[in-house]
Amino acid sequence: MGTLFVDKLDPQSGTALEIGSSGDTITIPSGATIANSGTATGFSSTISTPYATRMSKVASQSIGNAAWTLLDLASGTEVFDKGSIADLSTSKITVPSGAGGLWVFQFFLRVDNFRADRNIFQLYKNGSGLSGTVNGDTFEMGYWGNSSQYSSIFGYQLLNLAAADYVQPYYYQNSGGSDNIFEKSFSGWYLGASS
Repeated sequence: MGTLFVDKLDPQSGTALEIGSSGDTITIPSGATIANSGTATGFSSTISTPYATRMSKVASQSIGNAAWTLLDLASGTEVFDKGSIADLSTSKITVPSGAGGLWVFQFFLRVDNFRADRNIFQLYKNGSGLSGTVNGDTFEMGYWGNSSQYSSIFGYQLLNLAAADYVQPYYYQNSGGSDNIFEKSFSGWYLGASS
């Protein structure tokens, strides 16, 4: 094996420079740096956009009895929305192209007049509920016996999603009548590919 010492390699005019052949391994040793000032193509599709969002709303929302209700974030606040993945009007976070994989979602809501014996938060994926407390897809808080206090539900969920999947927050209560939510927030961020 020989060593070639040069400062620059140039292809013939109008051609491309090729290093190695199919099956070869090109090694960049430890301590070496690759400095790119041009366009990099053919490399791993690493997501450079830090996809993350947080939506919140401080306004009363009436929740009917014994029915799953979308948490209304319309006219709320996009605290931040890196990668334009949030839609306040539909309380929706959508996975962009190239960002399929593991996502974390965080939710918070504060309930007024905590009368129901079942207060449940659930994420909906593509319009359908991720139902079932057995597999941890719903988050429930029971009646504590004090109907005059404000109570909150707060939690996180990790989901494996594909591009174009969307997630929305839903709430259920069974107080026997309508109940109010005063504050709510919904956040999501991309962790990376699932494998």
